[in-house]
Amino acid sequence: MQFEPKTIGDQIQCLAQLTGAPDRFIKQVKDLFERKGISLLTDSEPYLNALEHAFRREHSIRTDTKRARESLRQTEKNFAKIGEMYVQYARKLRRLDGSSPPRSRTRTERTRSVTIKGDHRTFVTPRQRDDFPMVPGPEEIQ
Repeated sequence: MQFEPKTIGDQIQCLAQLTGAPDRFIKQVKDLFERKGISLLTDSEPYLNALEHAFRREHSIRTDTKRARESLRQTEKNFAKIGEMYVQYARKLRRLDGSSPPRSRTRTERTRSVTIKGDHRTFVTPRQRDDFPMVPGPEEIQ
């Protein structure tokens, strides 16, 4: 088998076979030449480097995308395993403690409480600020 194509069409087919390019990419490359008014029967020598670069780049992108998808699938599996392990661990802790599942803190539990000495009641107030907006007076620069 001889891999010395002479025309652009032959070169495209040869590079497509070598890189395993999908049909839609091959069609896009051919359409590009036809839109520019360049026949696929033209000598491929002036376009050889550009064609090789395009097919190598497409192959690289396709390979990287495949690798990324596989990595994402593996990451999703790992997160699912972590979730299952967390649920099992939480169940185990509840069984050991004999308590109910943890509850989220209410709004009043999140506010600060100040205990007054000698009194067993608690007085709760929101945090106070001493900053007041300053407004220039009549004699100051406006």
